[in-house]
Amino acid sequence: MNGRLGARFYLIFAAKLFTVMQSQMHRSLTAPENMQKNTVCLAHCVTTIGLLCYHLSVSACLDAQALNVLADKEMQYMLQRIPPAFADAVADKLIQGQMTTQTPASCQAHWRLSVPAADVAEAQALLQAEPAKQIMLAAQGYQIPEQPILDADFIVDVASLQVKHQETLQTAPLGKLRASVELMYAMLTQARANGQSDAQPWTGADKQVLAADCQQSLSVKAPAACQCYVDGLAEKYTARQVRYNRYLSSNPYAFATGNGAEFKQLDKKLQADCGLTSPH
Repeated sequence: MNGRLGARFYLIFAAKLFTVMQSQMHRSLTAPENMQKNTVCLAHCVTTIGLLCYHLSVSACLDAQALNVLADKEMQYMLQRIPPAFADAVADKLIQGQMTTQTPASCQAHWRLSVPAADVAEAQALLQAEPAKQIMLAAQGYQIPEQPILDADFIVDVASLQVKHQETLQTAPLGKLRASVELMYAMLTQARANGQSDAQPWTGADKQVLAADCQQSLSVKAPAACQCYVDGLAEKYTARQVRYNRYLSSNPYAFATGNGAEFKQLDKKLQADCGLTSPH
């Protein structure tokens, strides 16, 4: 029984009990000889209604359906916010999220996110290779995960099933979890954009997506221009690396640090060689 149906059932049952209580009170007044018996019955009714009200307050907050909605919302938030290496790990089924609750009456949810141990180790190695960056990030309150299982408790606005604002701050457990995962996959996206750690071959679907994007975003001078462009990128980069580099190129901070510069040079060269021009 879900929360809404359960709430309706308990309210109807409580209303019937209240009717019984009224009847017993009337009998006590009209038949004093039954007062002791009716008093016991009234006490049981009051206790039962109290328990029903308590159960109603518990079951109406975070039921299984609400927890599933919360889990979907949190994962979608992370997919939209975190650099693309995270989405690829999700697509590879290497990342799982689970939403539970131990105290449903207080509307407190528990988010557990499992990330690949290999990703944690890779990010830790990248950070340790740059001590100055590690010190700077730590001074600003940023850190990357140290283990693959990440947990956070937070309070939910049950009316909207939204995370309360104070829970999203970096000082709160959920905000801290989000920031640490975002930082880790930002580092991995940058490292893998030109590295050899992600050597998955191109598929026909990958090339079709890139060719379609070429047709929509660039001015095509020749029929085979986009195919020429796609083939040129595929010789140098994997499909994921193209997406990573495009993300970095659209990120002012990442591009300012030199990330994506080599890709951008090749991108411009291929556009010129293949007969493509940017509308901007």
